[in-house]
Amino acid sequence: MIKDSFASLGGAARTLFKSWGALLLLAALFLALLASVYVFFATGVATAWQLALSALTALAAPLLFLVLQAAAAHHAQGANTFGALLRRSLGDFWKVLVVSLPLILLGVGFVYLLGKLDGWLPAMTEASPRSFSPGTGATPPPPLHWQEALVSTLRLLLLGLLLPLMAAHAWLSVAGVGLRATLKSFHRVLGRAFTPRSVLVYATGLVAFGLMPFFIIYTRTPVSGEWAELSLFGLRLALAFAFTLLGWTITLGALARTTAAPPPAPAPAAEEPARAPEGGTAEIQA
Repeated sequence: MIKDSFASLGGAARTLFKSWGALLLLAALFLALLASVYVFFATGVATAWQLALSALTALAAPLLFLVLQAAAAHHAQGANTFGALLRRSLGDFWKVLVVSLPLILLGVGFVYLLGKLDGWLPAMTEASPRSFSPGTGATPPPPLHWQEALVSTLRLLLLGLLLPLMAAHAWLSVAGVGLRATLKSFHRVLGRAFTPRSVLVYATGLVAFGLMPFFIIYTRTPVSGEWAELSLFGLRLALAFAFTLLGWTITLGALARTTAAPPPAPAPAAEEPARAPEGGTAEIQA
């Protein structure tokens, strides 16, 4: 299982790097998505045009996200050219939204329940200061509360593992068999998300598109000089961009390979009708 999972990741990576047109389209969509999000948060609302720009980017960001996911899912299902990928992503982005709505509602419900759980748990108490022996000028670490750790772990599992994994399989199914077939077997599609191979592939890809960009952006590297610091910051942004896009796209491709339905078994050959023994016809004619 482990060998097959890593082979799926390697095969998806080779396919992606051979499809330069698809890679260019995915990079352009991802860059446009990041630009729209940045403009939305950077633009104020002091004037009428700023308000209109904020409203435009607020609509553009979710739309670009849906188109990007549709393009990544179609690439995972075999669309490797720029034109074919663009047509399919623009034609199917609304299907991605339709299959995502139940998962969005599920996520909202779970987040609401986690908020209730936080209130139902016993009140947190401060740790005893006698358990810490500070040195000169040292400050005691913040106390660790099991209630907060439990809620944070459940929230991380929900938003970082369960919902993204189910959404990935739903998007792949839409790109592979269409919206109607996906909705008819929606429970089976979501069930395939939690097979051991699927979880292993996603967990491996999460390191690339989730953890690596985080450490690249927030790891501090001491440099001297303003230009060196600016260059290092630009390099970090470029690496985070590449790891996020490539890691997610390769993960989708590997998930499509691990959950692909096996080819149907060939139908048994029809039995030939029994032939009359040689001479039988002659005997009857006689």
